[in-house]
Amino acid sequence: MDTFIFKSATYDETSQTIALGYAYLDGPEFSEKIHFPGAKASLNDEERHALDLAMRQLHLAAGISYYKAYCPRDIRVENHRMTKEEADFFFKFYRHGLGEFSVENNIDLSGVIRFPVTSNHHLGASDIELPSSSVVPIGGGKDSVVSLEVIKAAGKPHHMIAINAGRPILEVMDAAGGDAIHIKRTLDPALFELNEKGAMNGHVPITGILSFVMACGAILYGYDSVVMSNEGSASEGNMEFAGIEVNHQYSKSLEFELDFEEYIRLTALKNFKYFSLLRPLNETGIAALFSGLTHYFDTFKSCNRNFHIDEGERKYGWCCDCPKCRFVFLALSPFIKRDRLIDIFGKNMLVDMTQEDGFRELCGLKGHKPFECVGEIEECQIIMRTLTTTEWADDGLVKMLAGELENPTMNVSALKASALTFKYDHNIPDEFLESLNEFIGS
Repeated sequence: MDTFIFKSATYDETSQTIALGYAYLDGPEFSEKIHFPGAKASLNDEERHALDLAMRQLHLAAGISYYKAYCPRDIRVENHRMTKEEADFFFKFYRHGLGEFSVENNIDLSGVIRFPVTSNHHLGASDIELPSSSVVPIGGGKDSVVSLEVIKAAGKPHHMIAINAGRPILEVMDAAGGDAIHIKRTLDPALFELNEKGAMNGHVPITGILSFVMACGAILYGYDSVVMSNEGSASEGNMEFAGIEVNHQYSKSLEFELDFEEYIRLTALKNFKYFSLLRPLNETGIAALFSGLTHYFDTFKSCNRNFHIDEGERKYGWCCDCPKCRFVFLALSPFIKRDRLIDIFGKNMLVDMTQEDGFRELCGLKGHKPFECVGEIEECQIIMRTLTTTEWADDGLVKMLAGELENPTMNVSALKASALTFKYDHNIPDEFLESLNEFIGS
């Protein structure tokens, strides 16, 4: 399996489906399908051209799921000639997007990934006018709920959007009310057969892939802005490996956000906007805002077992024994009453001493930051210290770990004020930044 081939990317208006073709030379072929229910019944020439440009980039992005099975040095693109801009962007996307995968499989991809430059020309983006409307991707957790409520409070035209929505996402959407777009992405089953036979597997930059899907959706549904819900602390890496900082949340980082928006505007859609509304805040600030949205308490879920790629393996609820559950419990504990938070999760993780190592990792007292979408080590430390001033103070893990930390001790009011102060660079358009400020101040 020494050559990976990008074969084709097509859109069928009748079935409202994009088909992406890939193959290994003298090996398996793959066909991925992405279905856009409710998309425009027919596209004019300008819309079709814009979709072809966006779909070309989606094809290159989604291929990472199949390329990672063997990570060959030889990459071929059969359906178009590749520009230097494309080769440079996707080298970085694959190199950093497979950073965690590299650690898991102990492989240095720096000299392996090679996208061929076969064109001396530059791509020109479509200047098609997109309708002034936003989509807010709903992930089922607290962050996207906060973004959605900011947009709703501001009265901005919007839709919720989800790709392969399962029970938690659907329940959050029901709780929110309003219009929703549902997209279905189907990976080729042949990929899972390869994994079962021993092909390499591991983390891919799923947020990045789905961002390219939503760029195509801008033409098919009619919107000009994708409002993400990635916090400032998503830019913090987990560890160093093979010459790069490995970040589980690479495609949620500000670096990717800026790269992606610039790239789409350069190669596909000049009038497309892509930004995270929560970027100025850390996870603690988002938790403080979410704590006032009580009608979501019994529906939101962040535990990854709800979102397993194999629908048959999904389990609903909170497992209360993984980095995501530990972190979300910790982040919300200063802002939600103790009994209510325990009721939401079904367990008090701060008295479960078997979880000591997991909380030590979150607080930087052992190992490295978990390969999960969790907050910064420093904010976990500050929250743990703050809990010593609350009704959680006598819980076993609070007493043990807070005593080992040297961070200043705050009360909850001071923690909230600090967490809602903007700390990070961002890419938010002025009119949306004003809406965020108004929501924080309400």
